[in-house]
Amino acid sequence: MILFMSNILLRFNKKDIIAERNITFYKVFKKKIRGHLKEIIPQVPDIGNSIFKSSYLIGVAFIAWYKAFLEMGLSSDEANIWIWKGTENALKKIPRFMIPLVKKIYLGGMLRKAEEQTEKSKKGILPEYDWSINYVKVDKNQFRLDTYECGLKKLCKKFGVEEMLPSLCRMDYLTAHYLKHSFERTKTLGDGDEVCNNQFSFIGECEWAPEKGFEHRK
Repeated sequence: MILFMSNILLRFNKKDIIAERNITFYKVFKKKIRGHLKEIIPQVPDIGNSIFKSSYLIGVAFIAWYKAFLEMGLSSDEANIWIWKGTENALKKIPRFMIPLVKKIYLGGMLRKAEEQTEKSKKGILPEYDWSINYVKVDKNQFRLDTYECGLKKLCKKFGVEEMLPSLCRMDYLTAHYLKHSFERTKTLGDGDEVCNNQFSFIGECEWAPEKGFEHRK
């Protein structure tokens, strides 16, 4: 599944990578990703049917991308920006008429499992690399997911790529922008805070403007 997801993302980004670099760069990059995934995947702990399973799997793919980019001579910042671009190119492929359905599946999937995930978090019975959260329903359109342990942060540490943080965290804004829902956060574990105070709403908009920085929205 991880290799499949990585290959789909590569396909969406092939044209841009070749345009900015060249076809040889792309082919070598693709080969390096496969090599890293072959090494990494057997070491990735299972987190079962977690609310964050898809984020976890795509995070593994991006760790391989990041390592490959560094080996191709890119800086850490350049690699992180390319991972943003890769995600953005994939989200742009969603047909406009499908966005409400994708948003419903994405946020609705969180809600269906949020109470169970919270209960497991409180009891301390989650897999080691799962997310420990507390879910709070605000109203019919809004909810909070306070996160106290992050699987992606643990993976980044495990594979020696902590420089991917907090850039990976910022992609929540990117996703919210293209799925057309509101998202706010002022703290993240990736920034060294004690919690990710995620606030979601089915209605509203979310700006994706990395050029403005992330001083007040993490």
